[in-house]
Amino acid sequence: MNEFIRVRCKRQNGARFKVVKQTPDGIEFDERDPIERTVGFQINPRGSATAERMRRIARVKGWGLNEFKLRVSVEDGDIILRGHDADSLPEGLYALRVAIEEAATPKKNINIEIKQDGHATFDVPVMLDVRDLEVDLTGSDPQIQRVLDASKVDGRSGTDWVADRDRRPTRRACLLNLLASLRVRPAAGDMLIDQVKDVFMVFNDRAYMKVDRAMLKRVEDLARDPKKPFFREGKPAAKIHGRLLDSIQEKQGFSELLSFRGEGGPSLQMVIAVPPVDSPHTYAEFDLDLGNPLQDVLGFVVHMGELLDGKPTNHLELRKTLAKSKAGAFLYYKVTEG
Repeated sequence: MNEFIRVRCKRQNGARFKVVKQTPDGIEFDERDPIERTVGFQINPRGSATAERMRRIARVKGWGLNEFKLRVSVEDGDIILRGHDADSLPEGLYALRVAIEEAATPKKNINIEIKQDGHATFDVPVMLDVRDLEVDLTGSDPQIQRVLDASKVDGRSGTDWVADRDRRPTRRACLLNLLASLRVRPAAGDMLIDQVKDVFMVFNDRAYMKVDRAMLKRVEDLARDPKKPFFREGKPAAKIHGRLLDSIQEKQGFSELLSFRGEGGPSLQMVIAVPPVDSPHTYAEFDLDLGNPLQDVLGFVVHMGELLDGKPTNHLELRKTLAKSKAGAFLYYKVTEG
């Protein structure tokens, strides 16, 4: 059969928005300072005949209720959805939606038809977030400045990097938001940022930092505190956290991760590598969650039910919330319209 769906992304002006590669948890577009964008798909049958074909295939494959598995690939700059095998995407009438991280896509379903041994093309208008940052570190907090000066991100000092307008605004906002949060947690006179040595990698919604080995014990103590400023989650379940270990050059002895989550909202999550006995430091991943804390990334999801609403935190939006918290005094940037 070999039926398939071609998802072709378009910019707001109608020009093709080429996908250059598939990544472990999403895609990368052909753009300046590309990021790994998580993508979610919803596919629903239109009509009883198509629904019955999908149910029959799901029964044969032993899939769960409302589960319909497709394979996702990137080919010739487009996203391709194929059946789990050559015979498992039946011909029929379908309604599709797609959600892409840090972009607006149509909320309405788009109707397509897949004919036997054929394919359907699904055009997705993608509206990008064009806001920018205006960073001013004049008079910044000494501890935040210390960490930025000691850091190296994309080959540049952290201080220069956060002010570089060629770097993605959401990545720069992510780092500044995290440093402001670490500056005030758990309390003004007892700051977690004191144990941060430097930042070495920044993503759209999280950052990797080198920290004192005492950071782990400090957070463990906070999790045992009756006031519960932090909660111990144990080993992180989402596979994305394992990429922290992959990023550590000196991997020997670093093999276990522990996850902790701060109380309140936004919730600061820390995934800390358990240090070997002879190491004076360790490594940690930090991120801030506004939405569903049980889902870290949307990922490639194809199913028959409602479109998942869990998605990575947009740090440009998060600034509004942080500005109303204790961290607001340590946010050294403004969001400007593109």
